[in-house]
Amino acid sequence: MTKSKPSDVLSRMKAAASREKPVTTAEESEVVPEIASSISTPVQPPRVRKVRYTLDLEPEQHKNLKRFAVEADADASEVMRALLVLLYTDTQVRNAVLTAISKD
Repeated sequence: MTKSKPSDVLSRMKAAASREKPVTTAEESEVVPEIASSISTPVQPPRVRKVRYTLDLEPEQHKNLKRFAVEADADASEVMRALLVLLYTDTQVRNAVLTAISKD
């Protein structure tokens, strides 16, 4: 058995995803509007994927971040995401950050 290349697998997945849905028969098309009108389907928001962001830290900053995360029973990414939320929602945090970066 030969192994397939990743590009072959990707092209097969794309082909399967793009296949057309089967056409309904006349009998099914009479029933579907009745069912559709009685069932309300919830609208789901579009899926938003996370974006990777690389951050260079001084060794001491990295150690402190990891220590804080362990003490908070979280991972460093959760801590950084929480800090970003505070940056945009808390004016005191925002002003403190602006002051800290203006000194650099």
